[in-house]
Amino acid sequence: MSEEFIREVDEDLRHSQLTNVWKKYGPYLMAFLVGTVLFVAGNVTLKNYNESQYAKVADQYSIVEQSVAANDMDTALKNLEALSDTDVNGYQILVAFKAAEIELEKGNVENAIAALDKLANANGVEKIYRDLASLKAAMMALDIESYDDIKTRLAPLTIEGNAWKYLAKELLAMSALAAGNGEEAKSLLTQLEQDLEAPQDVKNRAKDFKSVIE
Repeated sequence: MSEEFIREVDEDLRHSQLTNVWKKYGPYLMAFLVGTVLFVAGNVTLKNYNESQYAKVADQYSIVEQSVAANDMDTALKNLEALSDTDVNGYQILVAFKAAEIELEKGNVENAIAALDKLANANGVEKIYRDLASLKAAMMALDIESYDDIKTRLAPLTIEGNAWKYLAKELLAMSALAAGNGEEAKSLLTQLEQDLEAPQDVKNRAKDFKSVIE
């Protein structure tokens, strides 16, 4: 057998292993992001439930949810567009994530990313939610953007003190692996595994991913 053939087989096996690891942990990461957004939604609802100035926007958003429940996504997006520039506290966040969710379900990945990018650059939105939008946009962009593009998206989130530092580094490592940059991926995963403050589940995932590329 030629060395080239053996190398190709080895790469196929590694790709299969990476796919299996992602299948194991990918849903967890997505569920975490969705859960965070639902937490935001719950806070907005509870905070503003009895405040009359929010009634109109709340009613409009309710119509969006009804359209989604009826599987009328085009109408839902149209109504969300009318709410996209609202200055009512919290709803700008909900609108952006809901629009991204609908666009992704329709197969419009670029539109979904654009909705989150708009929130990430919005004025008057708390940084933790703008960064969350950036993180989820990067996750959606993994299959359609280059490693350099993903790195640019995630760089601000990987700095010390950022609430999403660990997830951002995980995504960056996955993007590096997908781009064939194993050494950089290994470096990022080693940082996560050796970080004394990193949650144990993050360290475990880093160890699993590293075992594939070493």
